[in-house]
Amino acid sequence: MKGALAAVVLSLASTHALAAPAKPAPPPPPAQFDDAAALGPFTTALAAQRAGTVDHPLRVAYFGDSLTADDQITGELRRRLQEALGDGGPGFVFALAPHPMCEHRAVRRSASGGWRVNGLSTTIPGDHLLGLGGSAETDDDGTVTLTPTGPVRAVDVHYLAQPHGGALDLVADGTVVDTIATADEHKRAAFERAAVPAGTKHISLRAHGRVRLFGAALEAASGAVVDNLGVVSGTVKQIATFDLPAHLQNQLAHRAADLVVIMYGTNEAEWLRAKGAGMEEHEKLFGELLATVRAANPAGACLVVSPLDQLDWREEKMPARTSIPAMVEAQRRAAHAAGCAFWDTYAWMGGAGASRDWYRKGWIVADFQHPTTAGAERIAGALYAGLVGGATGGGAGAVSAKSSP
Repeated sequence: MKGALAAVVLSLASTHALAAPAKPAPPPPPAQFDDAAALGPFTTALAAQRAGTVDHPLRVAYFGDSLTADDQITGELRRRLQEALGDGGPGFVFALAPHPMCEHRAVRRSASGGWRVNGLSTTIPGDHLLGLGGSAETDDDGTVTLTPTGPVRAVDVHYLAQPHGGALDLVADGTVVDTIATADEHKRAAFERAAVPAGTKHISLRAHGRVRLFGAALEAASGAVVDNLGVVSGTVKQIATFDLPAHLQNQLAHRAADLVVIMYGTNEAEWLRAKGAGMEEHEKLFGELLATVRAANPAGACLVVSPLDQLDWREEKMPARTSIPAMVEAQRRAAHAAGCAFWDTYAWMGGAGASRDWYRKGWIVADFQHPTTAGAERIAGALYAGLVGGATGGGAGAVSAKSSP
């Protein structure tokens, strides 16, 4: 979904366009996973975080499209993990939003000076180097200021080293704590980590000359973080076309997330047919993305979250989109082949036509694609319960369930 329509539906979702149900809904059934054993590294990392035997927060990197770009699903998952483990900070944050509707609710961004912003679904730099999905570049002085809502003790800057690169000051509450020289003989992704004082409220990245930023990871010493890497109108094909696999692998390897979550398909569902070359290409590209994720961090875990049910609102009787179940199976096969766990969210929410019931209950907006705040909380709650155990103590286990929420 693109342009003005995407803006409308995201606005509807974030402003509670639908009335909440008269009575509080019961908690949804926990997510249950195909190949749950693939989540073993995440379970181990979770236990280590609880035991206090690691020197960094539990890290979840969550890729997606407009369903996650507004930070409702990811934000609720972050809230629940941090409630259980402690506030580990915002995690990775794009320097500037790669699409105007992208949000990160654990940090506020502002900028001064002239920055060119690139993103997977907007404008692409000629070298196709977009970090984890977006970049901001200036040829003159410019400043990006990040104001986190929680504690930060270290900042890990992701940037491009390049010929004629300028300097970048890392500033904590007005005090320069590090200066990075970004000049290099050849273009390459680079990183620099620096400690900031406890209680830091404002973190500024102050560029002098030509500087390209991909973003920064803002973390406390422990707790949990969820990186919101969702980009409005994003697709798997865009990642394959516009972000070089070796470059993306480099970014993911450095981030070293304990769990990488992949949730795409909202946009593809509008044009892919249930059978044919398009769906075959989608499965191939999905598999290539998962291969990149696995190669970047073989010791970590990965999870594919399937597309939600959709109704085709352009048709008079608004039938369920037949592309969705075919895409779910294509993604399931790709996940199995790559050694990733798989959550059939489509079946979990009720299968074909379930979005009609979700709309009546106030869990999805009138495009029958994007969840409301209440719907996003149900998805995140089910995912958290499946991964962590929630009140049931189940943890990351069990093969896919078909129960409706």
